[in-house]
Amino acid sequence: MSHEEAFVKAFITSEKQARWAQFLSSSKRRKEILDRLNHNLPYIPALGTEVPGNQDFPAELEKLLKAKGAGPTCHVIVDGLKIDGQELPLSEALTQICMHEFGAVLSCIPGRLAYYKPESPNRGVILERLSR
Repeated sequence: MSHEEAFVKAFITSEKQARWAQFLSSSKRRKEILDRLNHNLPYIPALGTEVPGNQDFPAELEKLLKAKGAGPTCHVIVDGLKIDGQELPLSEALTQICMHEFGAVLSCIPGRLAYYKPESPNRGVILERLSR
């Protein structure tokens, strides 16, 4: 299972999963889902924790994510950047998405740990599923 499939299955509400999985995997429809990252990610609220404002910066986020088990790289899902769909070093991905005004998801551990950055100026959310 890919990072994106695992992310959708673990964190997106059940009624939206099929559509999100289908559109993310479609070169023609992907942009529609990426645009939705800007507005309201339909994640399961019980699995999300809003990041305090003083920690919603690349270096602090990297510490938080690594403390929860994130490795040195992550998979990027982002609206409006060429890094969408790529595997990048976590620190580089955080720097790029935190400076970008549009929505993004970093999948750190497939189906277990991700970071959602909504469109600015909203605070980011750590999505975590402890057991599967």
